[in-house]
Amino acid sequence: MLALVAVVVVVCIHIVFYWKPAELHDVDGMHRVGDGLHRVGDGLHRVTDRPHDDTNGPHTEFPSLIHHHMPIPLSSHWSLLDKLFGPPTLATKCHDIPIPSYYWTAKDAFTPAFVALPNPQPIQVGSTVCVRVIVPAKPQRASVVYTPMPDTPWDSILIDMVGTTNNVSVPVRLQMTNDVRNTRRDDVHVYEADVELRDADEYRPRGYIEFRDAEWNPDGGLLPVDYVPEPLYVPESARVEAVDDGSSMYSLDRYLELPLCTDPAAEGRWIHTDMLPFDPHLVPEPENHNLVWLPYTCRLQRIAYTDFASCLATAYPLMHWYGDSNLRRSLKKIVSMGDWCSFNSTSNATETRSCLCEDYRDPFMPFDARYRELIIDIDQTGGQALTQPTEFALVPDNTARVYLHKWEGLSTRNKPAWTQGFDARITPRYGNPQVALISLTNWDAAFSSRAYFAVEMQKLLDYVQVEYSNYTQLYIRTGQYYCCRTDQTPNAPRAYSRLRNAYFDQYVIDAFRERFGHSHVIRIWNVAQVSERLPLSVRKETVKCPANHARAEVVEIENQILMNAMCNYFEPYVPMEQASVGEEDDLETDQ
Repeated sequence: MLALVAVVVVVCIHIVFYWKPAELHDVDGMHRVGDGLHRVGDGLHRVTDRPHDDTNGPHTEFPSLIHHHMPIPLSSHWSLLDKLFGPPTLATKCHDIPIPSYYWTAKDAFTPAFVALPNPQPIQVGSTVCVRVIVPAKPQRASVVYTPMPDTPWDSILIDMVGTTNNVSVPVRLQMTNDVRNTRRDDVHVYEADVELRDADEYRPRGYIEFRDAEWNPDGGLLPVDYVPEPLYVPESARVEAVDDGSSMYSLDRYLELPLCTDPAAEGRWIHTDMLPFDPHLVPEPENHNLVWLPYTCRLQRIAYTDFASCLATAYPLMHWYGDSNLRRSLKKIVSMGDWCSFNSTSNATETRSCLCEDYRDPFMPFDARYRELIIDIDQTGGQALTQPTEFALVPDNTARVYLHKWEGLSTRNKPAWTQGFDARITPRYGNPQVALISLTNWDAAFSSRAYFAVEMQKLLDYVQVEYSNYTQLYIRTGQYYCCRTDQTPNAPRAYSRLRNAYFDQYVIDAFRERFGHSHVIRIWNVAQVSERLPLSVRKETVKCPANHARAEVVEIENQILMNAMCNYFEPYVPMEQASVGEEDDLETDQ
C-alpha cells in the first residue's frame, strides 16, 4: 500500500513540475507544439493468437489527460514507472507484448488517437520495433453508409517511421489486433505492426488518421469523403534507435557489394545523393529532389535504353502489354530511348504539364496514344508503331515487338469492353510472347465496386489461362500509389483512397499467385511501394495531378527497376515450338 501511495505522489510531482506539451507533427513532418497533426497506420489482416494478451483482464478506466486541450504524455507516466519497477517487457515482437487493458477504455472525448512504442529500446539494424496505434471510441454518426471490405479496418491510418538524420521513410503497415472490438464501428480500435528498420538512425513515428468509419472505401457508387486529416498524438518518448555494429548487409558502404537486382518488387529506400558513399552515376538517376532509390538486398545498375533494347531482342523478342496511361508513359520512355521528358531532351522540359502529370493530348511521333491496340517494334535506335499489316509473330532480327492493349482496367469505362479482344483470341493473332505484362487497379479502384471487380478478375484469369502457357512469364504491375487527398472531379469523382487502392493491388497479386503460382513465373512490378516510401512532403506533390500519374523522373526509376529485373536475370529465348503449351479451356460457360 505504501508503495502504491509513493508511486501516486511521485507521478503527481512529475506532472506538476516537469510536464511540458508533447510534440506533434503536421502531415509534412514539420514539428508543432500545442496544435496536433498526426495520424497513423493501415490495418491489413488480423493478428493471430496472442498468448500473453491481457485485454481480457480487468479494465482500468483510461486516464483523463487534459491540459489546455492537450494530453499529458503517456510516456511521462510509463518512464517514471519503468524507473521504479523496471521495463515492462524485453520482447520486441508485438505478438509477445501484452496490450494494456486500459487502451480499450479510451474515449474520443477525453483522449486523442495516439502512437505507442511499447519497447523503444535500441535495436540492431535489420531488427523490428513494435508500433501500436490506439484510436479511441467515438459516438456513432447519424448517417452510417460506408463499410470496410471484408477483414479490413474501419480506420485508414497513414504512418511512417522516419529517420531523424537520413529522412528515410519506412511505411508502418498496421494490422488489426485479434480482438472483436476492432470489428465494431463505434468501439476502440487497436492496431499494431512490427516494423523492420534497416538503416542506422534514430526513428520517430509520423502520420495521421486519414479516415474513420470506413470512409476510405467509397464503394458501390458512394461519393468520396473530403480529405480532412485527424491529428495523431505522438509522445516525445516515441523514438527508437537502430544501431549498426558494422556487420549489416544494409549499410550504404556495402551497397556496391550486393548482387544485381532481379526482383521488381524488392523493398528499398530513398537516399539523398549527398549521403551516398559512392559515385551517384553507378545507380539510376535521382528524382527531382535528388533522391535515389536503393533496394536493401540487391543493387540497381543504371541501364541505358539502347542496352535494354538489345536485352529485349535477345531474351524477350515478343511481349504483350495490357495497361492504362501509366503504362503508356513508361513506354514513351522506352521507345524514345529515354529522351521523353529527360534533362537532355530537345523536345520536352521536365517541368511541363505532360512531364509532371498529363500527356494524353501531346503529339508523340512513335505512336498515337488514342489507339486501343498497337504493335510497336523496338531496336537500339528507338521504337515505332507498325502501320502496315504483317505477320505479327515473326519479329525481325535484333528487334523486340510489343503488342500494346490499352484499357481502363476491367471497368465499364472501356469502349469497347475489355473482353472483346480476348474473345477474338490474342495469341493466334499476335503470337506467343515471352512476357505478358498486366497493369490493373488504377481505373478499377476508381470506378468499380469490389464485388464487380472480383467477377471481372475471374474472367481475366480464365482468359489468361487460355492465352498464355507456362512458357510466358506473367508480370503484374501494381497501381500507382495514391495519397493525401480524395478525388473531387465534377460529375464522375474517382473512388480513390490510399488504403482502397492498396487492397485492390493485393487482391490482384493474390489472385494471380493462387491461379498461376504453380504453373507460371509470376513477377510483381511494384511501382506503388516506390512512391509510398518517398518523404511525405514529396508524396503530397501528387495532389497537383488529378490523373495521379508519376512525374517523368519517377517513371524513369520505375523503368529502371523493370529493366534491371528483366535483364539481370533471364533464360535464353526458346522458340515456341519447343515450349510446352497450356490447356485451352472453354470460356463460353463463364461469360
